[in-house]
This record gives sequence, structure tokens and C-alpha cells, in this order.
Amino acid sequence: MNTSLRLHIPTKMDSLKPKHLRFVSWLFLQGYSETEFLVKAFLKLSGLKLIVDKPPAADGAKWYTHANRKKPFLLESDLISDMAERCRFMLEPGEVKPIKWVRFARARHFRLQNACFEEYLMAENYYFAYLETKKEEHLDNLISVLYRRPWQRWVAKKIRVRAGKFRKVSPAVKNSVFIWYVGFRSYVPKRCPALFSGKKSNKPFSARNYINGMVHQLTNGNITLKKELLKQPIWDALDELEQRAVDAEMLNEK
Repeated sequence: MNTSLRLHIPTKMDSLKPKHLRFVSWLFLQGYSETEFLVKAFLKLSGLKLIVDKPPAADGAKWYTHANRKKPFLLESDLISDMAERCRFMLEPGEVKPIKWVRFARARHFRLQNACFEEYLMAENYYFAYLETKKEEHLDNLISVLYRRPWQRWVAKKIRVRAGKFRKVSPAVKNSVFIWYVGFRSYVPKRCPALFSGKKSNKPFSARNYINGMVHQLTNGNITLKKELLKQPIWDALDELEQRAVDAEMLNEK
């Protein structure tokens, strides 16, 4: 009789189903150790379930169940820990497919295709504000940038008002949006390597200076061009910044 059991789990963040992304997001909020996080993530994604009320075997192996096995079976803790290492990709920034709907609002494209440059700049602003303060209001604002009802148009002035509709969203769902944006930010340098290859400044990082610097470069300091710039597609603006960074590198090499 074949007693083997094949376990299939995602190997990249963008392969996570919405329910799994929500669970992983919840795990991040629990303050588990790295080992605990990986084991719990692996058990959830693999479908293995620990039978908590059944005593372990003499050698310490514990009893588990799985939908593809009729009877409970024993697995050693070391084996579970080894298999859980396959979930380590979750600890590194990676693109994810976001939860599609949050409070009747729909997620933008996972790479913000068709978003305007202003949406990106505001998302960056709230991202850094949340990183610095951990205040949930900044996360609500970030969600209101990245989610909106299908018929709604982008209106920057309404972001904070709309953010109120997301205040009662569960922490796990809110954090999944943050994970999504972290993953998006890990993609941008891959598409625009020259733009993000410069030497780091010794000065303290300023989100305002970072954002204003991008606007200044694209308008060449002409403030009258800012209004039209903000309406431009995000990737048109970033690709232009990338080309300017490439041109600057070529000049420096001469």
C-alpha cells in the first residue's frame, strides 16, 4: 500500500491565494519567532493539521491529518521544520496579487498599471509615514490610494475622507495591503535599476525630499509643469526618471 503523501505549496509570494495571503498577513502581526512563523505558514499552505488533543509518540513525533489521507499519521518535528523552510520566501519582499476587494473597493493593478504619477507619490508618502509612526491612519490612507470603487475617479483631495471607510477593516486585511505595496516597491528597482543604483547619502532619509526630488527632476524645476506631471501614467514618469539616471551614468563614465 502506498503511504506517501504529496504536499504542494506556493513557492513565490505572487502564487499565494487571497485566503492564504490573509493568513500570512495575520501571522506577521502575531509576533511569532521566525521558526514558529515558518511552521505555521507551512501547515496552513500544505493542508496539514496538527491533532492537538492526541498525545505524541514516544519519540516525540506528533499526529497530523490531511484531506488526502483517511487516517491520522505521525510526523517528526524536525521533518516539519525542514519542510517549513520552503516558506522562507515569505520573509523576503516579493510581489503579491492583492486581495481583490476591500469594503466594496477594488484593488488597483498589482503593479499599478494605469495609475497616475500622483497616486504613486501619495502611496509612497503614506507608506513612509506608516513605517515611521506605525499609526493606522496612514495605513488607511494607503489603502484608500490603492483601492477604490470601480466607478470612482482619482481625486487626491478625497483620499483622507475615503480612508474613514477602511478604519474597521481587519488588521490582517490591512496588513495584506501593506505587504502588497512592499512587494510592489521591490519590483520598481528591477524595472528601473539605474534610478535606484545611486550611492546612499549620509544625510537622514526624508520622504518629503525624496518625493519632491522626483517631481523636481521631471519638471526641471518648472513648478508650472507639476499639475500636468501628476496626471501622467506612473510608469511613463518612472521610465523617464530611469532614462535620465542612465544618461547621467553615461556622462559620469566619460
